[in-house]
Amino acid sequence: MPSSSRFCSSCGAEAGVGDAFCTVCGAPLQAAAPEPAAPVPAPAAAPAANGEEILAVIGGLTLVAGFMGLKQKSYTLVITDRRLIFAELTKEKVTATVTAARDGAKADGRGFFGQWGAQLKSSGSYSEAYWRMSPDAALAETPGNWAVERSQYQGAKFRMGATDENTSTPDVLTVKASTGKWKFNVGGSLGSVKKAFKETGLA
Repeated sequence: MPSSSRFCSSCGAEAGVGDAFCTVCGAPLQAAAPEPAAPVPAPAAAPAANGEEILAVIGGLTLVAGFMGLKQKSYTLVITDRRLIFAELTKEKVTATVTAARDGAKADGRGFFGQWGAQLKSSGSYSEAYWRMSPDAALAETPGNWAVERSQYQGAKFRMGATDENTSTPDVLTVKASTGKWKFNVGGSLGSVKKAFKETGLA
């Protein structure tokens, strides 16, 4: 706590707080210097994230392209309040996920079957990781990823597949935008995909 005492510059005698003159030698006293203001902390830096929110993650989509649909790649669709991000499931990502699951089970002391079970379980969790990633990180994860802004989005179609004695056709999701049109075979429930589009304002 700062002291309230002052001293005469002529004789060095202590003076009271309200004294204008020294009570010993009579010399005029200087006014007390004001207390320095407490330092104001610099404002915290603005967060790097732009506030974009992930609304839905849809895994198990297979992009069908090329002659007779022979070119196929697996994707996860990350829907945000700003865009649709298509994240490719590469062989490298599959290998890394399976290896991490196996190593984790091994570190926990599980045997061969425990490690095998962990690897099988991990195969259904590729898409879950996107809930823990920022949209920008999801987009930048692999070179095969791309995004469609909501302002470019023009609609989606949902076609239910059919199965008979000889053939089976998958459920299909078609996404159309001003920048292109993409057809995906749906590995999971088409109803769940349609619900996700509706709840995120895309259908």
